[in-house]
Amino acid sequence: IITSIIGRLNITNMRVQPLTQGNEADGGKSTCIRLVLGVLPLLGCNIILAVLYLLQAKLGITMNDTSVSQALADYEPNIEILVLIFIGATLMIVVTICRDIQINVYHRRRRSTTCGMKALNSIAAFANITAYAGFVLLALFPVDAESERDRQLHNVGSYLYFGLSGLYGLLHTFLLWKQTQYPCIIKVIFTIVPLVTIAFSITYVVKMEEAYITEWITVALGAIFVGLMSLLFCVDPVDDELIDFFCCRRGGNKSRVHTDDK
Repeated sequence: IITSIIGRLNITNMRVQPLTQGNEADGGKSTCIRLVLGVLPLLGCNIILAVLYLLQAKLGITMNDTSVSQALADYEPNIEILVLIFIGATLMIVVTICRDIQINVYHRRRRSTTCGMKALNSIAAFANITAYAGFVLLALFPVDAESERDRQLHNVGSYLYFGLSGLYGLLHTFLLWKQTQYPCIIKVIFTIVPLVTIAFSITYVVKMEEAYITEWITVALGAIFVGLMSLLFCVDPVDDELIDFFCCRRGGNKSRVHTDDK
């Protein structure tokens, strides 16, 4: 689905400046960064979805039978699923950081940066980073652990993940609508997904055992939401700025990709 949407994107409004002798050296890095940005969100998304699939396949359960937390506790050997969750959560965190940088770059180009916008972007990024740290936490400490401390840590992880991932979805939606380089259909998709996710999350909190399936869907939609960010990086990869950030460089060249916001 994501690949189909990328194919439909109207990116003819992107003006790519030709490489000059001064920036040819970074051409290979930029290409690599753009490729990684296209793949990274999809990879992280698919790993989280694979975790949900493996839990059901190996335990012989369906989404109606038990909660995600109980399935994680029942899965053996536990290390297999923990490694996948750690890798998937790490990729989600990296994508969140890249998206945070992309939003800041957009407003810096347009000279529309405000303290409120920067603060909101930072809060959103912090929320999703903490959410996936919470996801790792709830997986590390089983819901049915013998230790009261471990059960409390599991609950903390659950609250962090479901609460802050929902908050990130809402804040990101607001920030996205402030960016004019993306087609309206993309903004609509990024608005619908978090709203549906929050609706399923609330349904699970209210009904609990009667609606296990809503918890599974909430986790899946949370992963899909981040996976969809491949669309955003396809339009505006901000490769130079990301190279500067991950290589710990300051005052790097401006990105060669500019969007026509008219």
